[in-house]
Amino acid sequence: MKRTVILTKPSAQQARWIEALKDQGYVVESIPLIHIEPLPETAAQRSVWLDFDQFHGVVVVSPAAADIVLDRLDAYWPQPPIGIRWLCNGSGTAQVLLPLLGSAVHYPQLGNRAEDVLALPETQDVQDQRWLIVAGEGGREVTQPALEARGARVTRLEVYRRTGIELGPETQQRLTQPNAIVQISSLAALDCLTSQASMVTKQTTPLLISSPRLDSAAREHGWQHIVNAQGASLEAALDALNSLQEPTS
Repeated sequence: MKRTVILTKPSAQQARWIEALKDQGYVVESIPLIHIEPLPETAAQRSVWLDFDQFHGVVVVSPAAADIVLDRLDAYWPQPPIGIRWLCNGSGTAQVLLPLLGSAVHYPQLGNRAEDVLALPETQDVQDQRWLIVAGEGGREVTQPALEARGARVTRLEVYRRTGIELGPETQQRLTQPNAIVQISSLAALDCLTSQASMVTKQTTPLLISSPRLDSAAREHGWQHIVNAQGASLEAALDALNSLQEPTS
């Protein structure tokens, strides 16, 4: 018998996960924990979009950032500027960019951390190049200082914010159902869940997380059953889920 997987990603990012999980026999429930809110465009950001063709490379850190990038390109550029190296942290973000940008999109085949992006060949020889990072508010700021240390001139645009969603009592109870594992892929989602979870939930509900950073944070918050997928991609999550010993029926 396959587990129930509770997806906590924003609703707009769940379709590919739901299809793939169901194809492998999992029961899937949707309990979004985070709402993605695009930030108002500033004059400084507008200037960046208008000068987009001046960048040698663009790092897009999430599917939400990718959606906003494509929206801005559509608004300002009838055709995407050519010659830009597009980098992202995993297949989920790449799936958003590929239909428009095709072979210009690169991402690590193993790992999805900023460090893995910085190991790509496209980021090595960047002396005097202009690079853009498109991200949400907060988060790890690893890529910018690393590129700057390699001689690049880097602009960072924060284009959205994450806000936690308040769960009602019935929804909180669904998190503790037998045979369920809760997927968590961001600190914001973990913080939102932890602030609303009971002690029983933290002691009994397994978490499927995506990185050592989330692993450490979950343990500090008192979660007892943690499965580290070693990556935030759908493929990494499926590998981790399929490696779990299935409970006997």
